[in-house]
Amino acid sequence: MLCLWLPVAAVAQDTVNLIPNGDFSKGVAGELPEGWRPEAKRSSLAPVFKRIEEEGQGRLLIEGNGRADEDGYIKTETTLLLGKTYLFAVHFRVGPSVNPQRNLLFECAGPDNLDGIFDYAKAGDGWIDGKAKIFFHGSGQGKVAIRILFRFSDTGSAVIGNISLTPTTPVRPRWVRVACTDGIPAPGDAAALAARAAANKTDLLLLPEYMNGEDHYETLNGPSCSLMSGLARRYHMYIAGGILRRVDSLDRIFNTVVLYDREGQFAGMYDKIHPYSPEVNEEGITPGNKTVVLKTDFGTIGFMTCYDSWFTDVAELVALKGAELILFPSAGYYRSLMPARATDNNVRILASSLYNKDGIWDTGGRDVLNPNGDSSINIQDGETFKDVKTMQVGKMNLLVASLDLNFSPSPHYNGGTLSNSPGGRRNRRDQLYYPDEDIIKEKQRWWKE
Repeated sequence: MLCLWLPVAAVAQDTVNLIPNGDFSKGVAGELPEGWRPEAKRSSLAPVFKRIEEEGQGRLLIEGNGRADEDGYIKTETTLLLGKTYLFAVHFRVGPSVNPQRNLLFECAGPDNLDGIFDYAKAGDGWIDGKAKIFFHGSGQGKVAIRILFRFSDTGSAVIGNISLTPTTPVRPRWVRVACTDGIPAPGDAAALAARAAANKTDLLLLPEYMNGEDHYETLNGPSCSLMSGLARRYHMYIAGGILRRVDSLDRIFNTVVLYDREGQFAGMYDKIHPYSPEVNEEGITPGNKTVVLKTDFGTIGFMTCYDSWFTDVAELVALKGAELILFPSAGYYRSLMPARATDNNVRILASSLYNKDGIWDTGGRDVLNPNGDSSINIQDGETFKDVKTMQVGKMNLLVASLDLNFSPSPHYNGGTLSNSPGGRRNRRDQLYYPDEDIIKEKQRWWKE
């Protein structure tokens, strides 16, 4: 076995599958594929694994055993060169009751690694492709176990067409330079802030909530939006800021954050879902009714505004929808909540504020201004941010930093993505009971029992 994999580095990257019998071509129909063996801590929980043939090809069939708490896997092993990156990929289909993120896990366990596949895409004709790039620490050779796990699906089924592990190129950093502010903008401050941000090669500038004051209602054609659009075009950067948006046709006012792209074009907006009580009861602000996630030329962003941060739902939903960075304008906010919002959801947060300090947090919950402030963080080695600068622009403060959107570690790293804290991972919810529906019921209940 060792000699078989020695020449890995010299073979074309897209042709070598290091997983023995990863296409399930070997073995007897109705039995386990050759080289694969089952494991379950309790045999009563073990799913059914067996090789089948479809269209002249060997495949792996997995079926539930009738128990809702079933949990078990089959595994095989290989040997590879450490200190290199590999593409872990799988091609499969599932029955109607099976959610790949909950019921079907593909794990790759090596020295100090327990990693898995989190990203899936529909491949047509009912098939699904999943893949992940995994870096194996160390040097020399190491043994790796490949595990296909099925759980929590009493009557479900899945068919695995093939599973592979091949040498590939490392994940390259994807840097974006962002800037945020604190202080109450005076006329002319936004232009000065944009100029200074541009001088620091910023891709995105976030201005605060109520950037034009708390008593000025304006439309998307008003002075604040016209200003942001012009500055974005002039400096070829994304600019976002919060306004009180008037919609005359509805006779409504929304607390809105608006984003403009590098050409000064309107890129999207978000209406605050959780207005502060006086905003609704005294100012007549209408709450928003949807979260917003937008794709930019550097990555995917989401929004939350001020009082939204006191609730878990907005940050959670935009992260689940794919946001890598949350833009968070506020009047004031509780900075100590930000590490939780970032780490719960494996997302970065960029905060601008009228009355509190600006801030940037990485996916490990680290404040770029004080990254070693929490000794309980046990983050994976690597650079998530760099080139942090603070500066004063008039009476405003400007914070600038570069963030790597391709490196999203958890604050508690225990040797792989499947051994760390959840960090928003869909398939890190190892539970049978989901309290979400009961939470909704409790929110609707107004009486004491």
